[in-house]
Formats: sequence, structure tokens, C-alpha cells
Amino acid sequence: MIRVKHIVPFSLVLLGLLAVSCNTKGKALGQPSVIKGMATPIRLDVDSTSVLLTDYFLNVSEIDSTSTTKGFETSIDKDKTTLKLKTLANAPALGNLRVWSNGVANDIPLFKSAKESKTISFKAEENQFQTVQLKGEFTNWGTQPMRYANGEWTYSEIFNPGNHQYVLIADGKEMNNPDDTETVDNGMGGTNSVISIGNKNALKPELSTGKNNVSAFTVKIKNNYNTVLAYLDNQLIDGSYEETDSDEIYIKIPKGLKGRHLIRVYASNINGRGNDILVPLENSSVISDASKLERTDFHTQIMYFLMVDRFKDGDLTNTKKVDNDSILPKANYYGGDLQGVLDKIKDGYFKELGINTVWLSPITQNPEGAYGLWPEPLTKFSGYHGYWPISNTKIDYRFGDEALFKELIEEAHKQDMNVLLDYVANHVHEEHPLYKEHPEWATELYLPDGTLNTERWDDHRLTTWFDTFMPTLDFSKPEVVETMTDSAAYWVTNYDLDGFRHDATKHIQLDFWRTLTRKVKERTDRPIYQIGETYGSYELINSYINTGMLDAQFDFNLYDAEVSTFAKNETSFERLANTLQQGLNYYGSHHLMGNISGNQDKARFISYASGDVSFEEDAKKAGWTREITMSDTTAYKKLAQLQAFNLSVPGIPVIYYGDEYGSIGGNDPDNRRRMKFENLNNQETQLKNTVTSLVNKRRNSMALQYGETKILRADKEVMIIERNYFTEEVYVVFNKTNKAQDINVDGNTITVEANGFNFFEK
Repeated sequence: MIRVKHIVPFSLVLLGLLAVSCNTKGKALGQPSVIKGMATPIRLDVDSTSVLLTDYFLNVSEIDSTSTTKGFETSIDKDKTTLKLKTLANAPALGNLRVWSNGVANDIPLFKSAKESKTISFKAEENQFQTVQLKGEFTNWGTQPMRYANGEWTYSEIFNPGNHQYVLIADGKEMNNPDDTETVDNGMGGTNSVISIGNKNALKPELSTGKNNVSAFTVKIKNNYNTVLAYLDNQLIDGSYEETDSDEIYIKIPKGLKGRHLIRVYASNINGRGNDILVPLENSSVISDASKLERTDFHTQIMYFLMVDRFKDGDLTNTKKVDNDSILPKANYYGGDLQGVLDKIKDGYFKELGINTVWLSPITQNPEGAYGLWPEPLTKFSGYHGYWPISNTKIDYRFGDEALFKELIEEAHKQDMNVLLDYVANHVHEEHPLYKEHPEWATELYLPDGTLNTERWDDHRLTTWFDTFMPTLDFSKPEVVETMTDSAAYWVTNYDLDGFRHDATKHIQLDFWRTLTRKVKERTDRPIYQIGETYGSYELINSYINTGMLDAQFDFNLYDAEVSTFAKNETSFERLANTLQQGLNYYGSHHLMGNISGNQDKARFISYASGDVSFEEDAKKAGWTREITMSDTTAYKKLAQLQAFNLSVPGIPVIYYGDEYGSIGGNDPDNRRRMKFENLNNQETQLKNTVTSLVNKRRNSMALQYGETKILRADKEVMIIERNYFTEEVYVVFNKTNKAQDINVDGNTITVEANGFNFFEK
């Protein structure tokens, strides 16, 4: 029973908790936030942290004052752009920063650092190796030297909790740590060593939604807790506190709220932060029916990524291949265009599949010539893919024009779908007027040692060129940032677009993303979703995500674990479970990361699963030198498992075109085959029907879109995931063996077919 002495308007009554509440004098909950968008939590460094207030406030001159909960100290510079936060010895794992701006209180959660200092080492004879280096996720796969002393090679680092992969490089040869037997499949036919940080069995608060009577609800708390913070949008809900034996908090929603609002709840104890709760409101009521959600609610997105040239040719008059015999057909234009995409929107293809967000590959003007070189078979390439811009604002005539693109967006919106555009800012093609007029705006093609600065993805990630004909822009120059952010912002001011997919995100300085996001917020009044592309560590990926930059990035670490788990019979679900949990810890329990079924830079999952592409081979070479076919139709079921997983966990499910029916292929360009709309075989038809059912299951479920996530079981054969939103409980059960299994799920026996999955609702 919940015992409450009193409830004030929108009061939060914490039962069983002694806490310090922020002063709320003069604060009115529910008023428009000065912060545009959700205020992302500040992840603190170990001792002190500098916070750019411009990430949260468009006009920092209106900031009046700041304060924090106990355990933290603040100081602000004269121009109010930077705030310094100091973490004191008595700081809890969870705190709050309050910033008064123009008379409005704005609250931002503070997450205390949980990093630990650890040393990686292995024993060796004194002259066994001349040099030893280390590279791993925590170094963004750049090499770092190890030191030899007292019979050991050592490397020390400050790590976040979780599992971190790495390899050693001894005298130029990669190897695993001989003194550490824990390894993980690297997805390329080998293994990486793993260092585990923190106690994953430590009991942290577990939050779950409890009772909902529309205008008020409870949040259940399992395990001990010493801090609970709840937010209405970007304002802390202060409360009355009472010591009882209860394990619930009670939240009463104020009357008079208009439109969409979000309530977030966080909790922590001496072991750290637990999961968080996210509850959407419509006016002053909890949303419990998924049909009340809108496409502008980012968490509802089901994204479909299509390559325009390979999707559908809707206008034969603009089809123009590059007239050059040095380009083999696979690397030339196929004729797909915006008219073809519009045709498929109109005929209901996306609607029938359940898609509510379409991501288009780049459509800006690309060159008409042949560039690049592949040795076997010898071929050059065209710019059919759109990633070689010679203009940042003009639509490629082979795809359409401004009027057609506006018609496409309008039709998508009529069918309640978002349209996202793939935007390329990192580089231009050498024919681009910008490069011709300002060659000094590009980074250097040659490094100081005389070597080419091409494809140096990690050690020179902010300056490397993708190829010798694609200059990378130097975003350390303010004039480059201003010019390129204006070009990007043009697309959301001239067109009613709903967001961007940003190419090569990690190769661009943070200042570009901050400037672009500021311009987007200042020049538009609608929600704009921005998702980036970064291969690297969790920390690097997360460094681009906050209120002042991107909303999300693609979770390639999760995808790599999915591929290994579902494609390989020998890989346990334990790796996938650990990777899923690590992502939730880094990005939040209700993050907006993109969970992909595949993309244009990887061999098709289904071809790995069927064994037609080997993990040990060069998948790009495989696609060029032999015909990839389908030799094991079990792969269709494995792809269905991967799709079911993506549609069951937090994040934005992203279906790469053709993965709804099982398009096969090696890597680029074999993974970019022409889209099939007709003449699907039985397995392809069955898979497409399964994916359609899964998509609609997610869209109709509050639990799958906003619920809490628990991993109930993850072993060699079975994985069970629970999603819960108030009284709606959904269990997703995976079986990766080659025989059906009867599996116990919360006291119920569920039959799951071989290489299959099942949904169970309570």
C-alpha cells in the first residue's frame, strides 16, 4: 500500500527515501522549455567536466543562475557559454543541474562517472618482443604503445564499465593476450581479447512502470536506492518525502497540459545508476494506446533505407548510365529515381510493410565520369550511390528535380510517413566548385612522412581522404563550417524534410554538428531527427549525441554481435546480451540509436547466414569474383530472427532495402542489387510476411516502443527478452538450435521452432 501524507500539484512522493530536493520556488511545471528538444543527461568525467551550455540553450545571454544537487559544484564563465562541474567525494551516482534562463527553470540530469583504472598486461621474456602495441575499442582502434618492465608488457587505461575488445601487436603481428583467455569473435574469422570492467552482478535500482490511472501513475523500484529523480520534459519534479516500507513512487500529472510531453525517471544507489523510465503524455494523460502516437514521436520510427538508383526506375527519360567502357555494369547507374520511390509510396508498398520513416540515399548532383579502380575484375565506378557530391544543394538530374522531391515528401506525409535524407558533408568530389575555388579548404592528401592520407579511418580520422579524387574538407576552418552547415540547413528550410542521416560522422569535428543543429533549431519549428554514422567505441559514438548535436547514431557494435550470434551456430546469446546491455548503459534505456538489418557497406547478413559468404574472406572480392547464390534456406529463418530482435529492443529498427525478403550478396556493390517487387520465391514471400507482421506488432505495442527492457535468459541456445509498459508485458523468445524447444517463460511453457522466435504477451 502506498502511504502519502499529501500530494501537491504534480507532486512526486518518494516512499522509503531521504533525499534533497531542489528549490522550486517560482517554478511552474509544464511551461514551454527554453531548451529545444529533450535535455540529454550530462555524463561527467572523473573529477571535473566542462559543459557547453550552447548545446542546450540557443541564447545563453538569458541564463540567470545555476545550481546543483549536493555532491557537485558549478562555476560559469563570463560569457555564459561554458559551465564547469566538479564532482565531490560525496557525490551520488545521480544528480541534477538546474539552469535558470529567462525566468524558467531548466533541469538536466547529471551522471557521475563510473570509470575505473585498469592495467592490461602479459608476461614475456625480456627479448621476446622488440615492440608491443595495443589497439581496441577504448583506443578507437588506434595503436598505443605498451611498456615493458619486470617481465611484463603493460598498458593502463581508465575504462567505463562493460566489456572492451582489443588486440595486441607484437613486432607487427596481431595476437590475443596470452595471459587472458577471454576472447570474442571479431566477425572477420578471428577473435579479439576482452577486458571486463565493473561488477555486472551488482544490484542497482530496477525501475518499472506500475499502476496507471491515466492522470497519475506509479513507478516500482526493485533493490535499494538512495536517489530518485523524475522529470516532466526538462523540469525536475520536486517532491515530498516520507520514510515507509514501500517500493513505489507516485506521480500525479497536473491538469492543463497541452500536446505531447514526456516523463523520465532515474534512480541510483551505491552500486550506480539503474535503468530509466520513459512515459509519453498526451495533454495531461498517460498514453497507453499506441494508436495515439504520431510519426513525429521519434521512438515510434520504423526506418527503411533505400538506395535510390537501385530501388525503382519510375522515369525512363532521365536514365543515363556513365558512358565509359571501364565501368562494369554493377558499378554503373541502374536508373532508379525519385519518381520510382514516389510510385512505391503511392501504391502502398511502405504502408503495407508498416514503414513510417523512409531514409533516402544522397540525391545531390554527382559527376558524370568514371573514377576509382577495382583490380579484379578491372573496373572503375560511377557515382550512382550519391556519395560523391559536386553540389550540396542541387538534385541530380538522373534522380529528379525540386518539384518532384517536394511532391514525394508531401505524399509521404499524407500517408503518415517521415522522409530522411542522407547528407554528405565530410567530403566533396574533386569536380565540386567549392574545391576548385577553395582548394585550401581541404585537408592534406599527403601526411608529413610522405604517405597518402587515404582510408586512415582511425589514426587520422578527422583528415583522411576516402580516395584521391574525394577531398576531405577541413572543418577546423570556421568558413568551411559556416558554408557547409548552411548547405545542410537548406534542405530542411527549402523542403519539409523530417531529418538527416549523416554520412561519415566521426570524420567531422564536433563544431560542425553543433553549428548545424543550432541552425536547424533556429530556422525550423518542427522536430528534426538526426542520426549519424560512426564505427568505433561506445565512447566515441556517444560523444556526438546530445541535445546540441545528433539525436542518435547507428549501433554497429550491436549489429556485429547480431551477425555473429544469429549467423553462426556456435556463438552463444551471451555476447549479444552483453552488447545489448552495454548499449543501454551508454546510450540510455530508451535511446534512439539505429538498429540495422544491414547496410550498403557490408555483405548481406543472409549470405553470411547461408554460408555463401565466409567470415574469413574479403566479402567485396567475393561479390566481384563469383556469383553469390542461396545454398541454405535456413538463412531466411535466421534473418527473421535478426529482424525480430531489432523490432523487440530499444532503438529505431532500420530495414535495409531487400532485407524484408532476403536479398543476397557480397559486399559493395553486390549488396546493392536491384530491388525486387515481384516474382519472390516461397521463402522470400514468407520472410516478407513475417517482417510485415513484426513491424506491425511493434507499432501496435507500447511495451515494444516505450517499455522497460530485461534480459531474462541468454545462453548457448536460448535468449528471452521482456519488455514491460504498465500492464502490458511482452516476452520475446529466441531459439538458435536446429530443433524446436519448449521453453519456460515466467511459469508458462512456450514452444519455439528451430532457428525461430516467439512472442508471448501477458
